[in-house]
Amino acid sequence: MPTPRDLEPRTSALRDACAATDGVTSLIVFGSTTRAAAGRRDEWSDLDFNVFFAPDRADELRASWAFLPDPDRLVLRAVEGGAGGVALYDDGLVAEFGAGLPWVVRDPDREVLLDGGDVVTADPDPLPDPADQIGVFLVKTAIGVGRLRRGERISGSVFVRTYALTPLCEALRQRLAPDAPRSPFDPLRRIERVLPDVAARIGSLLDGDAEACARGLVALARAELEPGWAAFPSRAFDVVTETLGWV
Repeated sequence: MPTPRDLEPRTSALRDACAATDGVTSLIVFGSTTRAAAGRRDEWSDLDFNVFFAPDRADELRASWAFLPDPDRLVLRAVEGGAGGVALYDDGLVAEFGAGLPWVVRDPDREVLLDGGDVVTADPDPLPDPADQIGVFLVKTAIGVGRLRRGERISGSVFVRTYALTPLCEALRQRLAPDAPRSPFDPLRRIERVLPDVAARIGSLLDGDAEACARGLVALARAELEPGWAAFPSRAFDVVTETLGWV
């Protein structure tokens, strides 16, 4: 078995670097970076964190990233979004983080390593309505297949494999495994542990042709979710399958 990555020295180095950086107020780590979740670390685990700045140093720290430890070992750094980025170290360790003025932290899978008095936490937003999610899945699938047939292979494939698949997995989780542990933000994470048989079927579909994948996901949705669910949009599924010629 591969050896799980030992994140403790790297997390300690991150904490020390943040504590020594003027203008850094707080540091919060998430997921398998936390000590409570150390048991699920593997060789692919990374540093996942938020770092908050004092207002008078925020612009400088956004530019310098002085809070990152071992800067001589960095081989890549890239801004991602408006308040964060990614970094890669020479041993393959990835750091993925949010950085800036404080915001409300809603991820319950967290550990506060430095608290400058500006860490505000709250529960995650409520999960979306599964009936809405299965509707979004169906429409995104129809859009994706339309793009595939138009010749937009890349855009169409992304619609099917990402924009449609994500709400489908949300509906599957809520309907088939409502009490299972999960990320409140990403229904795709570790779904293999919660719904292994369904996930295996989805994985096989994803390995194939994009339109065949779309058709298979629609069939899977009907088989797994339609029976006994009054809110399932059966007529809408009929319309889409007829429109696409899947009858």
